Amino acid sequence: MTTFYLVRHGETMWNKEHRLQGWLDSPLTEVGVLHAEKLQEYLKNISFAAAFSSSSGRAMETLHILVGDRQLPIFYENDLREIYLGDWQGKTMEDILKTHCSEYELYTNYPAQFVATHTESFGAVTERAMFTLKKIAEKYPQDNVLIVSHAVTIKCMINAILERSIDQLWAEPFINGTSVTIVEHLEQQWHVKEIGTIYHLQ
Repeated sequence: MTTFYLVRHGETMWNKEHRLQGWLDSPLTEVGVLHAEKLQEYLKNISFAAAFSSSSGRAMETLHILVGDRQLPIFYENDLREIYLGDWQGKTMEDILKTHCSEYELYTNYPAQFVATHTESFGAVTERAMFTLKKIAEKYPQDNVLIVSHAVTIKCMINAILERSIDQLWAEPFINGTSVTIVEHLEQQWHVKEIGTIYHLQ
């Protein structure tokens, strides 16, 4: 069985400013680094065969903290990046609501009705993220694998594995910074064991 530990990157400067990142980037805050260090300590007794990260800087920065001095193969995957948010990237939610209010409301509250025009669709994110998980599971069929990705991407994976419709995409719990979602894969079967846990912060 492959056991995936899916971690959202730590808090970033743009998270703090309520600014959407998508494929753009900003560095971890002091809190983001501290929470990643706490998670590193929490995971210290779990043996990982490999570590994967989105190719975005905030995810790679988080992964390097989590790996610490472990001698692990590390891989960076474009397909583990966050949803591409087009015109919204780098803008605050307040700015977006002034120019794309109805579209943003669909994105945040009615995902099944959201039509991607300048952004990537939830379906496209799901397809690339699940393709990557399956590829990793084939390579590490009996191992623990650490993955650092992003909130929407992780939500898309959870939704796909639970076979929920897209209108359930934002179902609780929230995927906080450095939260851990555990997914198991065995003989083409997927199981979500934990979603968005933050035991290391309690």
